[in-house]
Amino acid sequence: MSQLNVANLQGNSPDFRITVDKDSTLAPQGSEIRFVQQKWQRIPVGNSKNFFAHKFLPLDIFNTNTQGGGTQGFIDGTRCTLSRDPTVTDSPSGGFPLKMALSGNDAYTTSYNNGTVYIITPARNGQEWTFSIYVKGDRSLSNCMIYIFEVDDSGNYTNFHTSTFGVTTSWQRVSRSATFSNSNTTGLCVRMNGPTGSSSGNLWWDGAQVELGLSVSDFVQGMDTPKHDANSRETGSIQYNAQTTNLRLYKDQEFVDLAGGANEGGAVGSFGNGGGFTVGEGARDTSHNAITGTENEILFEGLRYNDGPSGDENLGATPNTRSFLEYVSSTSSSDFAFHTGHSSPGNVSWPQYLAIKVTPYPFGQVINRVRWYKHGNAIGNVNIWGSNQDINRTNFTETGSQWTYIARLHFGGQGSGSEGSQRSQSFTNVYGYRWYLLELMDINSSALSYPSYGTRGGWAMYPLTLDNTCLLYTSPSPRDGLLSRMPSSA
Repeated sequence: MSQLNVANLQGNSPDFRITVDKDSTLAPQGSEIRFVQQKWQRIPVGNSKNFFAHKFLPLDIFNTNTQGGGTQGFIDGTRCTLSRDPTVTDSPSGGFPLKMALSGNDAYTTSYNNGTVYIITPARNGQEWTFSIYVKGDRSLSNCMIYIFEVDDSGNYTNFHTSTFGVTTSWQRVSRSATFSNSNTTGLCVRMNGPTGSSSGNLWWDGAQVELGLSVSDFVQGMDTPKHDANSRETGSIQYNAQTTNLRLYKDQEFVDLAGGANEGGAVGSFGNGGGFTVGEGARDTSHNAITGTENEILFEGLRYNDGPSGDENLGATPNTRSFLEYVSSTSSSDFAFHTGHSSPGNVSWPQYLAIKVTPYPFGQVINRVRWYKHGNAIGNVNIWGSNQDINRTNFTETGSQWTYIARLHFGGQGSGSEGSQRSQSFTNVYGYRWYLLELMDINSSALSYPSYGTRGGWAMYPLTLDNTCLLYTSPSPRDGLLSRMPSSA
């Protein structure tokens, strides 16, 4: 039997094109010619509006976007100190600005020539890119700059494009567009610069955006805007995002990120607003698997790391200050992980929040214990919540819609003594969650029932850890006990 191998078969219609590989076969079927043994199928590719979000957090530039594959935020600077500044609340993009405290002329954020950590996205010669960001200062400063760097696979720059501007005490959006022109370019980095003529002052940056094209568009946090192929909207159709390498499946008249159950890709379970999974549905129930270290993604509000005069959330603000999960037994104030200050009510708003992503596993992990080394003036009543929702910077404090209430714990409160002693609190939980939230309510010396709270003021604690330990239950059942404590808002 004769065989015809073709590369392209083109019809009269301008949009008619069939592409086959050399091993595909054309076979007669009645009066028609059909393709058999076809090996390739076109997959529509999605575009991303804000490529900065694939590696970093556009609304929290200092912090790490672990979900996007980042290993750190913009934490390193030359002739400046970088920090996250939640005290600045007027950003037009609504984020937590990156503060740049100047200490010398030509201060800048570390990016190019620093390995692959700051490579935002793959890029190549001939592509058009635009970088934009909001900026303001505590005074007027001239000759500030932003850069787009073309970089190679090692993060070393092959070319650069810059824009110079003046900064005032009001927010403005600055940008730089460029057509990449170096044949060795494989990626893109950006940099923010302070003034070349001043060695003092502060700058704040927020709402970073990197996008394809030579013009600035409205700021977005980074959600993808896929190109839908009208002929591919059938159950089982696939979309591929070439930049994020994510696949989406078409089912139930929409594209979903995962091929799961009735909700969006089966990403959340059926229990509570947080969508808990049972062990039978796949939740992990591994005992004594402590969540400790510095690799877990965290989100926090109202907390600070040191006893500065006005609050400071820079991990490096105080030498030897520990991170929240860097679990240590200590009686040294240099090992505090939490410290609100001493003035009443601790120079912070209440409640305070600490959200911890304990696992990327889609069905979550069962956690039922918090161990916390405490200071003499410790935190008091704490609410524990769990969630499998899309928890992010903008919604993690929304306990009424994004979380399932689990338990109320008490860690001693003010004047509880026993410096550096471990406070271990177990609670009933039989559902797996990817995220757990500690809602810190007061420093009350006695335990109060949800949702009551008592005395509020300054407190300090050493690091904590979360884990799962075997618990013995009596009637009512674990599920009944959990349900009985659910607040109406959950």
